[in-house]
Amino acid sequence: MTTLGIDLGGTKIAAAIVSEGRILKQDRRPTPQTGWPDVRDAMVGMAEELLSNTDATAVGVGSPGPLDFDEGKILFAPNIPGLENVQLVHELKERLTLPVFLENDANAAGFAEHRYGAARGYASSAYVTLSTGIGGGLFIGNTIVRGAHGVAGEIGHMTLLPGGPVGGDGHDGSWEALAAGRSIARDASYVYGRSMQTAELFQLAHDGDRKAERILDNATLMSGIGLANLVKVFDPAVFVLGGGMASDEQYRAKVEAGMRRYLDGWPVPDVVPAELGSDVGVIGAASVAEVESSQA
Repeated sequence: MTTLGIDLGGTKIAAAIVSEGRILKQDRRPTPQTGWPDVRDAMVGMAEELLSNTDATAVGVGSPGPLDFDEGKILFAPNIPGLENVQLVHELKERLTLPVFLENDANAAGFAEHRYGAARGYASSAYVTLSTGIGGGLFIGNTIVRGAHGVAGEIGHMTLLPGGPVGGDGHDGSWEALAAGRSIARDASYVYGRSMQTAELFQLAHDGDRKAERILDNATLMSGIGLANLVKVFDPAVFVLGGGMASDEQYRAKVEAGMRRYLDGWPVPDVVPAELGSDVGVIGAASVAEVESSQA
């Protein structure tokens, strides 16, 4: 089945015609910062150009949230001005005259890895993105696990250390507040007494700097504990690790070692790096449309 996937981001919109995980043609444009009508028109314009001379049968959109899946609405997109209570599905369906399906962007990315990337062939998987922030998605067969209120997979907000640093959600001791890229940069800046970015800290650790290694050891242990907790709740067959930090082999090995430390006596899932790179968002959105339209 051929579908159109749209990945709506804070700085860019990516769109592609996809057939069974393969991109046939694609486009990327800056995300308008002038409100929903301009964002909608940009998405429609890209879609109409890509849909010409194709047999695409449905459209999937991966969007930041929170989302109202029943109504097909973006309730609020924190990094895109003017996207509040937006009837995305209704308006795109009206303009494109095709079925339109909305999904959380992190879920869409994970779904792409589950169906066509690193987790293909596994019955269940958990996608974990370890980058500036920490997020994820949970998958069983062709089902995205959303939960009763659509917040399943918000794994970065799990509490790992009560009384720890306060995260972006206002709660203390979350996985993200302890181990995300910006949290590592925060700790490094404090330890070295100057502003430091995550990439520099990683390089210092690779060069054997003792303080940098300790900072990275702390962060990777917390991420390992986060994975171990997910095993005890969800029991996935495989973890797919994506995001900028997870591209570092030494970092991934430390995270997996931390997970295994807290899974002594428990089943240990496979841990693999993500495969689909920067195309994961559009492939995921298209995959959502592929599955949802076949079940409609």
